[in-house]
Order: sequence, then structure tokens, then C-alpha cells
Amino acid sequence: MSSRPSRTLGAWALVLGLTACAGAPVVEKRAGDDWVQVWSDEFDGDSVNASNWTLQTDVHVNDEQQQYTTSPDNVSVSGGTLKLTARLQSANGYPFTSGRVESAGKREFQHGRVEARIKLPVGIGLWPAFWMLGNDIRTAGWPGCGELDIMENVGYGEWISVALHGPGYSGNTPINGRFNPRTPVSDWHDYRVESSPAEVRWYIDGALVKTTTRAEVERHGAWAFDKPLFIIFNFAVGGSYPSGVNGAKEPYFGVPQATVDLVRDAPQTMEVDWVRVSQRR
Repeated sequence: MSSRPSRTLGAWALVLGLTACAGAPVVEKRAGDDWVQVWSDEFDGDSVNASNWTLQTDVHVNDEQQQYTTSPDNVSVSGGTLKLTARLQSANGYPFTSGRVESAGKREFQHGRVEARIKLPVGIGLWPAFWMLGNDIRTAGWPGCGELDIMENVGYGEWISVALHGPGYSGNTPINGRFNPRTPVSDWHDYRVESSPAEVRWYIDGALVKTTTRAEVERHGAWAFDKPLFIIFNFAVGGSYPSGVNGAKEPYFGVPQATVDLVRDAPQTMEVDWVRVSQRR
């Protein structure tokens, strides 16, 4: 994976720390296993649920080429899905606008199963992601807070990537993998991670694709995942990771002309059908 600094440095005016969930949690025992669902957002309403998410706009890292906004043109809920939409639209000196939602300070979870059903656009240099950060980012900084990438895509239809970042294994982290869903990423797929004090396991559509043990991580640096983490969905455009894969430097860093034309002709959308968290009981 290409070298990249934190996607959050300089962005934190939020008060982080473990925050109790408002209202009673959803507790749903799944047949045939010992996982209990403790929270979900099914995106069945007509707006982003403010008890679950903050619309983050003050993130400018990794040489990304978008300005995140709170506009419904970039972040919306309709038809049962969360929609993050990238547009070729100048804002704050950036050529694109897009959306990012975070559960920091609202929904944070220490170990368990985190999964989402997601459909992605395809266009070289588009960078949608589903990931988590440690809730101590204000005090520990990045990468000390730990970053768990459940799914990233840089615009290719046939593969997604996963990774861990922490002290001694950040940026061009050795703990990463590239995997191929059975059908293109433009179809709906379930992306899942299961974490414990001993290991992290990644799944696509219920199939295990990667396991990383604590011992493997500690060969590179401190294990940074025994703490509550919060969830992020964001849709970046361009930047260091896409450019490291596609080699594009212009017309925008990490964004070739074909993708500029694609987004100009039709804004591109990452859709999330639902996100669910379960823990062992």
C-alpha cells in the first residue's frame, strides 16, 4: 500500500473518548453462533442520523483532491442507503466535493464484528473507504491511535484492499492485503472485520480472506487495538494511495483525465445499505 500519513491530522476539534450510546442498544442473537448484534444503522430514514454520525468537513490529508461538505449533494440518506457522492465542483481550492461521516464520540466499540453492505463506483483514482480509528487519536495521535482499514478501493472494479496502521507499521504498512470479490465492486458486497485481543480477521461476503495475529503485528510495533474504535465511511478522490497505484499526477494528483471526465458527466456515488456491530456474549 502506498505511503500515506494520517487521514485525520489537524481535523480533530471533536471531543473524543468513549461515549455511551443514546437509548437502549439493539441486542440481536444470531442463530448458530455466539455473536450478539449491539448496534446498527440501516439508513432507512431520509437524513443522516445525528445520534450516530458527524459529517466531517475539516480533513485535508494524503494530497486528496476533494473538499468534504455537509451538502445533501454530497451526503444523503434515501431509498434505504447512505450515499456519499463525489462531484467535479470547486470548493475551498479543491476541484472535487464529496462526503465523509464518522461515529467518533457517538458509537465506539472495543473488539467485535463490524460489517457493512456497500456498493462502489468504478473510476481510476476514486478512493471510497470503510475503516476505523482508535478513539484516543487526540492524545495518542496517528498512528499511535491505531487504524483498521476494513475496505478501501482506488477505483478498480476487481479488487479492494485491507490494512492495519499503528506505531512502526504505518503509511506503507507491511500489514495489508489485496482481495478480489466474486463479482465487481460495483455490485453489493458485505465487508466485515472481526477483532479480538489476539487477532484481526477480514471477510468479504462471509468468506475469510485474511487473518493477522497480534504476534505478527508486534514484530513491527505496538499493538494499538485494545480500545474503543469509531467507524468512518468516506469517499476521497485522488491522493497518495491512488497515485501510488495508477501513477497519475495530472490533471490532478491520483486522478487521470478519464476519471475527471467520468465525474464531470455523472457524479459518482458510494452507497451503504447498512452497518452493523456485534460482540461475543
